[in-house]
Amino acid sequence: MVSQHEDGTMEFVFFRPAARSVTLAGDFNDWQANQHIMARDEAGWWHVRVKMPPGEYRFKYRIDNAWWEADFAAYGVENDKHGGWNSVLWVQTPAEPVAAPLRIAA
Repeated sequence: MVSQHEDGTMEFVFFRPAARSVTLAGDFNDWQANQHIMARDEAGWWHVRVKMPPGEYRFKYRIDNAWWEADFAAYGVENDKHGGWNSVLWVQTPAEPVAAPLRIAA
C-alpha cells in the first residue's frame, strides 16, 4: 500500500512477515533494488518513505533478493510484458497551505 504525506513524501508499506529483506525498486530509481531498503516492524510490515517529484511511476518490491512482487493495494497494476505485474503510482503536487484568515481584535 502506498500513501502520500503532506510534504510530498511517499510511504510504501508491504506485508511479508516471513521475508528476511524487502527493497523497493521502480522506474524512479532505474529499478535498482538496493537503493530503497525497507525496514520491518514487529508485525511483519515493511516500510520505507521516499521523496519523489510529481508524476506517474511503476514499481515492485524485491523479496529476499530472489523474486519480485507487485503491490496490488497501490493505485493500480499493469502487465510488465515479462509475465508479471508492475504497480502503478501517481505522485501529486503537495497541496499549498491555506493561509489563515486575518483576525483583527477590537
